[in-house]
Amino acid sequence: MENVKETLMHLISIPSVTASPSEKEAVIFLELILKEEGIETERIFKDPERLNLLAHLPAEQPEEGPLVLISHVDVVDGDSDKWNWPVFGGVEEGGRIYGRGTLDTKHLTVMELNAFLNLKRSGRKLRRDVWFLATIDEEAGSKFGMEYVKEARPELFQNAMVINEGGGFPLRINGNDYLMLTVGEKAVCRVKLTALGRGGHASAPGDDQAILKLAAVLEEIFGAEDELCFGSHATQETMARILGGRTCDNPVAADIFGYAGQNTIGLRDYQIGDRSNVIPAAAEVVLEFKVLPGTREEEIEAFVKRHVKAGVQYEILSFERGFESNFDNSALKSLIGDLRTISREEGFSCEVLPMLALGRTDGRFFGSEGSMVYGCSPLLMDDSFDIVLPKVHGNDESISTESYLFGCRVLDRLIEKNCL
Repeated sequence: MENVKETLMHLISIPSVTASPSEKEAVIFLELILKEEGIETERIFKDPERLNLLAHLPAEQPEEGPLVLISHVDVVDGDSDKWNWPVFGGVEEGGRIYGRGTLDTKHLTVMELNAFLNLKRSGRKLRRDVWFLATIDEEAGSKFGMEYVKEARPELFQNAMVINEGGGFPLRINGNDYLMLTVGEKAVCRVKLTALGRGGHASAPGDDQAILKLAAVLEEIFGAEDELCFGSHATQETMARILGGRTCDNPVAADIFGYAGQNTIGLRDYQIGDRSNVIPAAAEVVLEFKVLPGTREEEIEAFVKRHVKAGVQYEILSFERGFESNFDNSALKSLIGDLRTISREEGFSCEVLPMLALGRTDGRFFGSEGSMVYGCSPLLMDDSFDIVLPKVHGNDESISTESYLFGCRVLDRLIEKNCL
């Protein structure tokens, strides 16, 4: 396993900040490893300086839908003045590997690469096609990454089983240890509200002000958030069944549980004038509705329409459907059972707890097409969810070496079990 540690440390040392030249360097590093193993690769790109990498292990006679291993190699930057280790050092100290990307998501990239290479090295027949897909631009919305890959290769996104980021972190809840497994993501709807009124000098404000109209509508919309009662509660109900109740003594677990059962509204952007001494004739905001899987766009629109008053217009800017695995699905049941068994055999006695991803990932491009998307980069309690959450995009991002090697072994065996 020493090789997978060195590979991760080298990948971390490449400062592949989103849209920087080093994005390409990180992809080429992975490409060379695959080519050394005799695996053909494909570069997929909207911009030739910003590459996405695809590799394929074909099954002679596929018996099941494909398995797609996805991760992103781009990362956010870090402030070296606030880090105790080099931001892109990829150094090991005190049993931990430090550097940007150790948790988001270069550790998963190398875990998946290791499993992919081991399938090739085994020489055994595959019962399904297996794809390795490392993309860029995830931290900026994926227009040059997974969104473009879907445009170029739409067939990859249909009826697949997908291993993704966002899950695998352990949590101790009510005295028991769990490995979290993401099984879905919320839908996201962005709505622009525009209020029109009479503009003028701030010294002579009138009654017909756009800002006042907009403020009144916002107060009503946010006050009616409890009306957003649509969408599926299947994940939360499954969590409650596994936990044996709806209470969690771990605050992070309680937040995760609550997140799986609530719809929320956030304010993403606003424009209320350019000068302090001028009352604008128009004011606008963009609201973001983050709602449970199964919510339909027309349900959001009906809610907005009920609360928008005269003088304020609305426009649906975008709607990204949520998705959620069916808990009666035999493949999901097998995956949960296999993950629990393998983790225990590798030394971590735990149960597996499904959850909704705490945000939008590149898995959304697959989930919206009916593929089964699971967030799974298994780790040990040294990297429990409550410990790592502040480190993702934070200072001194790091991963326990023992935890990382455990994850490599577990994911390798889990993928082998589902492919050979």
